Amino acid sequence: MTTLRRWKPVLSAAELLFAAVSLVAAWQAERAMDKSAVGDLERFAFWNSIVGLSVMLFFLFWVTAVLLAFFARQRREFASASRDWKDLVPDVLLPPVVLAAGWLAYVIFF
Repeated sequence: MTTLRRWKPVLSAAELLFAAVSLVAAWQAERAMDKSAVGDLERFAFWNSIVGLSVMLFFLFWVTAVLLAFFARQRREFASASRDWKDLVPDVLLPPVVLAAGWLAYVIFF
């Protein structure tokens, strides 16, 4: 159980890092291609591929966190429901919310 607790901050940090990388790469891709579709296609393709890779890695780490949380929950007996939800917040529930909020803010403000 203690080894699972050690992985939670690592998974959360990796998920949030990939979320930030995807947002920055999307911003760079948009800067490479202007609204009239005239721009540097190679730079746009480069940054766009980084967006795709970072989103895929984000979801890979998120699924890993979900599976670890599921197996950790199976091992515990007589745990309260509120404690289960508190354990899920940092590594399972928070990163997708941060990614969605970042993308929403990106769409609205840029």
